[in-house]
Amino acid sequence: MLNKNKIIKIGLIASLMVLVVVCALVFSKKDGKVKLNPNTDSKVLSTWDMDMTPQKKDIASWQSFVKKDDVIYIVDDERIFKWDYKSVGFRPACDDPACEHNGEECPAYFPNTRYYGVTYYNDHWVFVEKGENNRYYLGYCDFDGNNRKRVIDISDDIQGTGPLVHMDFVNGYIYMGYNSSVIHEKDSDGSGGLEFESAVRTCLMKYDVSLIGSGKDYSQNIFLLDVVKGEVVQLSSVVDEERFVVDVPETRSLKGWVPYMDYRIYNQEDKSFVTVRDVHALHILPNGRYTAMTKDGLILVDGDKTIRLDGENWADHFYDDNRIYATNMQERDIAIADKNAVIPDGEVRVYDYDGNLVDHIYMPKDCGEWDMLAAYDGRYYFTCVDIKTRSYFYVYDTQNPDKGWKKINREY
Repeated sequence: MLNKNKIIKIGLIASLMVLVVVCALVFSKKDGKVKLNPNTDSKVLSTWDMDMTPQKKDIASWQSFVKKDDVIYIVDDERIFKWDYKSVGFRPACDDPACEHNGEECPAYFPNTRYYGVTYYNDHWVFVEKGENNRYYLGYCDFDGNNRKRVIDISDDIQGTGPLVHMDFVNGYIYMGYNSSVIHEKDSDGSGGLEFESAVRTCLMKYDVSLIGSGKDYSQNIFLLDVVKGEVVQLSSVVDEERFVVDVPETRSLKGWVPYMDYRIYNQEDKSFVTVRDVHALHILPNGRYTAMTKDGLILVDGDKTIRLDGENWADHFYDDNRIYATNMQERDIAIADKNAVIPDGEVRVYDYDGNLVDHIYMPKDCGEWDMLAAYDGRYYFTCVDIKTRSYFYVYDTQNPDKGWKKINREY
């Protein structure tokens, strides 16, 4: 299974290869610690006018799937696509029939060389935009992709080359996490000469956009770590204002080819942490809960209570207020890698927060090796867009189970 963190890690390896060839930025350290400059109104370019009041989601999903007015919108392949539930195809969310959907004139096109972390929130798309002279801006646009605007210059927050950005929204705050490659001065050895070292940066920023223009600092650096020698440290999605999660890759061990390591659940305020040992992945959930993929199976931890949801190599992909959605895609991945193994059918099992199984369906027979469950809207299940071809996804109607999965083809 390739979850979001693994995809980020693969991309970062590529950006690190670029770093060997060219290093565009150099950063200094003071007292052995990297320091970010505070954000002030001098960096404000425009007003933040969109409503940040949290609204109820109509869909449980990865952030790449959004439901609005009975239409599904999907962020994929540098574009915003839409599907209206009645058609057999999905297409770019652009109403111009003559548009080729590959230039700045197309409101559905967000090239990944310029726009990072494009994420839906409250009828808008929020993004980080890379501008001239390698400067970065936090901005947003209307839901149809029009009226894009840069609001604040965050170039002091996103440092290094090839940043891989993701965003989460919690109670009106924006959490922006990224990995990048940086160069900074080594701590002085007293010889008087300047020396530099490369590192992989992991950073988590929090923005209170209601303070923009108030004269107050509207940003907070929650976490920053530069790893000079070692593996990339990954951040998990932020779901509340109290906690965030990072992995500890130096604790890695393998069971077959599946890595297990420690994870730390940090307190955002005082940076104290609890270590959860020897798990493949860990996702925090609301109300202090979390799930973890352990060597003994997928577990839900709720305070002092631990509930085993499923077997080894089962993973949860997302959740809503009442349910946790899990699949056996990693079990399939392991079997696919073994030419002599029988590949199990893909399954989806859905649990409530007491650990009870409330739904169970099978994935499409031709589900790809890396393709997995992407969304549930209360009636329909959706797979992700096929990772290899980017040309189709599947829909399953729980009110008409005899019809099975319906294939939705890309019309562009």
